[in-house]
Amino acid sequence: MVRPADMLVVDIALVGLRFDGARRRLVRAPDAPNAFVLVGLPPQHVAEEVPDDLNKVTAPMKAVTAGSTRLAFSVPADIKELELSLDGLLDWERLVPLRVPDGQQSPDTPGTTVFQGVPRSVIEFPIRLLISYDEPVDWLGGTRPQQADGRTALWHARLHAAPNGAEPDAPDSGVKLRAFAMVTNGGTLPPGAPYVDIVLQDLVTLTSRMPLPGGPDGPLEVHSAPLHAEQFLLTSMGASAHLHGAWEPLLKPALDRYQKAGRRPPNLVAYDHITGLGRDQYVRIVHHGHLSTGHEALHMQEYKRLFIARPGDGIVAYLQREDRIIVKQPEMTYGADTGFQHEGREMPFRVLRITDRVTPVIIPPDFPPNPPRPPEEDKPDIKAFWVRLKSSGEDHEFTLIGTDSEGRKASFTMPLIFVPDGLGDQEQTQLKDLLDPKKETKTEQRQNRELHGQVMAMAQPPDGARGSTSHAVGSLTFQLGVPGAPVVGQLCVAAAEVRVPAVEQFTPNAGNLKVQFNDTFLQQKMEGHPAGAYLDLITPLNLTFGAQQAGGLSSPNAAVKLITSRAGVLPDIFKSDHAIDAITDADAAKAIKAAFGGAQLLGIDLSQYLNLKKLVKDQLVTLRQLGEDEIAQILGDPNRLLPAPVLRMRDLADGQGKELRYVWKPPLDPPTGGALPLIDVSKASLILDARTRRSKDALDQSTVQGSLSHFALDFLGMARVDFKELKFKTGPGQKPDVAASGVELTFRGPMEFVNTLRSALPADVFGAGAFIDVQPTGIRAGYKLAIPTLPLGVFNLANLSLSAELAIPFDGKPVSFRFSVCEQKHPFNVTVSLFGGGGYFSMLVDASGVQEVEGAIEFGGAAALDLGVASGGVSIMAGIRFMLAKNEVKLSGYLRCNGFLTVLGIVTVSVEFYLELTYEKKGKQSMVRGRGTLTVSVRIAFFSKSVSLELERTFAGAPVDPTFAQCFSKEQDWPEYCAAFAA
Repeated sequence: MVRPADMLVVDIALVGLRFDGARRRLVRAPDAPNAFVLVGLPPQHVAEEVPDDLNKVTAPMKAVTAGSTRLAFSVPADIKELELSLDGLLDWERLVPLRVPDGQQSPDTPGTTVFQGVPRSVIEFPIRLLISYDEPVDWLGGTRPQQADGRTALWHARLHAAPNGAEPDAPDSGVKLRAFAMVTNGGTLPPGAPYVDIVLQDLVTLTSRMPLPGGPDGPLEVHSAPLHAEQFLLTSMGASAHLHGAWEPLLKPALDRYQKAGRRPPNLVAYDHITGLGRDQYVRIVHHGHLSTGHEALHMQEYKRLFIARPGDGIVAYLQREDRIIVKQPEMTYGADTGFQHEGREMPFRVLRITDRVTPVIIPPDFPPNPPRPPEEDKPDIKAFWVRLKSSGEDHEFTLIGTDSEGRKASFTMPLIFVPDGLGDQEQTQLKDLLDPKKETKTEQRQNRELHGQVMAMAQPPDGARGSTSHAVGSLTFQLGVPGAPVVGQLCVAAAEVRVPAVEQFTPNAGNLKVQFNDTFLQQKMEGHPAGAYLDLITPLNLTFGAQQAGGLSSPNAAVKLITSRAGVLPDIFKSDHAIDAITDADAAKAIKAAFGGAQLLGIDLSQYLNLKKLVKDQLVTLRQLGEDEIAQILGDPNRLLPAPVLRMRDLADGQGKELRYVWKPPLDPPTGGALPLIDVSKASLILDARTRRSKDALDQSTVQGSLSHFALDFLGMARVDFKELKFKTGPGQKPDVAASGVELTFRGPMEFVNTLRSALPADVFGAGAFIDVQPTGIRAGYKLAIPTLPLGVFNLANLSLSAELAIPFDGKPVSFRFSVCEQKHPFNVTVSLFGGGGYFSMLVDASGVQEVEGAIEFGGAAALDLGVASGGVSIMAGIRFMLAKNEVKLSGYLRCNGFLTVLGIVTVSVEFYLELTYEKKGKQSMVRGRGTLTVSVRIAFFSKSVSLELERTFAGAPVDPTFAQCFSKEQDWPEYCAAFAA
């Protein structure tokens, strides 16, 4: 039926009624137990496209209408007849509206509205959602067109709650509706429309009162509550309605049961819908979830109709979407009972407070892609997302205030992820994707947060040691889950940049150091670590005393890594995932050997000389509680050791500044196997005690003192220098004070012949006749011995000298020893009758081995003849010179022959022949060079002439030996070579 006056369009069907023509009335059919009036109305809702940017809208907006509405009324038994007219059939106040029974989702026959054999009222509002009444209601509306002031009102019927005793004209605030099913074949929604499947499914789950099977533990928990309609009018152009729904979110145990049952839990907590004549004016959809910090939060979607003036379109009303995050739980508490893998030790904050309550408009996580996906793929799913601002596209920086274990507060900003409830198994995958640097280029920037030097405790300090774990923090690197763990979840701190005051005393330019939590601390608390460590330096820091500070004796370049609450900053002498009781002495020895690989003793790697047999784990444990008195006792007891350098920082009296002390007494022992060690420390004891004082004016004064006693330097088994004690002390503005006692030099092996000359040397090398020179650059000590000419018949030895020199530099260079028999510029001479020659030899060795060996020897003879009328002479000389250095080898030999003859002083003839052969090698390149010269000279009276003939040849060798493949011919030699090994 169509009534143009008020635009009524209605389809009425009658069940159980018949027409009484005589009375022109509708009466009950005699064989029908019940009578029904069924009313069909046009679609009551229109879903419109929601553009993401109005400036890009160039085509008409898309829209889709809902399906038709079917109202079912039962004719009460006391009504015997109905007037057969449009006005009579629209008088619904006397009829009983029928609703879909609870627990019913599908009609008896698909496509109908008949449930349990009775027609029911089914309204599709909004699009794709089928609703019915939740309790008895009435429909109020005029049966005739309503006119006033020459105008006719649009036909409408108002839904009204009908509680017992209610007045007919009572307000509609009590109307309750229930969504019992979805339309599954409704086609594709316009882009951006809010009525996606997950929203409609949640409305059905939360309002239908349908029990959800959950397996043997019973039905799943559902916080059911109906939709409240402050207004609900049906018209021929669509419904004018104001719906509201609110539900409590599910707790974690209930969410876990949904995941176990394989169902998605509802996360819709609020729904508001306002329409006018079927067109949306305001829609609010709120989903429950949490931020990546763990704070409970809501994701709110708002759709508003805004009137916008557009060129060429006039004023157009568009739907606009605005998404925001609402922080429902401002404060989040962290600790041992909050789900952390390591009882909360990986999270230095005990409380995080978010000051933001509502974010500005953010980018919707499920907005239509551009270009749109195909319809079969356009299935928006619930997902986690970074909270990004729509205005700039950048992350929204939430402001957080953290409270550490000592009650200090530190504020910072950080982008966060919103994680909706109900992700289930997808949560881990989605979070990993959002944190994957390959997929999210801003991951590192998002996780690294600046704290700008705010002081906070990085760990719970031990009792009575408040502030011992506090640092000025430059930045924190947050991560969801413990680094390396397969499960992504709780927010924790993966790394940080902090200032370490003790380290800064040695390295003033260190600044913020990158640290991470110590593995043993995470696994077993601070008490589980032998030194009480809680942080590790990601890059170990070399604390180097300059050799000028340590008197050249020792350069303790041990790399510190562990930051402890009581023992300061230490090298990593404890590397194990087990409890301290399970650590063996071998574990401790191996750890400290690796920790001090960079320490130097007289220019030699100290780790080679650590005595692992004397090192036990109990000594490492004592480092935690050592005081000044205990350290003094250890230094004075020859049987006690400090196996690792100990750092101590204290305030000077009267607030004059701070003092940092570095003290070490390591166990020493010669290395086993391999080449003979340069330093014999089998009975040695080393003490290094360094103090750095920093005044209030940031001026540093360093004092280093120590001693090395009962040690010897053994140079390749050829020379040995024994020391009873070597002491050193340095201070500001003064050169190193070095004193050596009990020093003795002896020769061994091939050099033992020098000991036969001991009668010419003093008993103590550093006594009379020897020299010692202490300079700011180092120590030089040794002797030079000149042996007088020894004439023994026809044998004569002259210009012979011996020298030995020991050098201990203060610039960190290794100790060196040089021995020589004469020098190149002052060779020794030896003659036997008419034969003679000379030579020299020198050798330089240091901690790394032989640096240079050089020597030469020359020999030959000469004869002369004078007969008066004629005279002449002849000489023949030959020699060999060699030089061996690290990257260079040179060996050469020569032969020189001279002869002359003079007759009557008028004619002179002389001949000279010279032949030289040299082998040189530099690096991998070798070369042999030969050169020969023949010179003939003739002089007659005042005329002379000389002729020379020269010949030189050079042969260069290959830089490397040929390979195996280069030595064989593939076609000929290789088959023959293989056949030689055949059976």
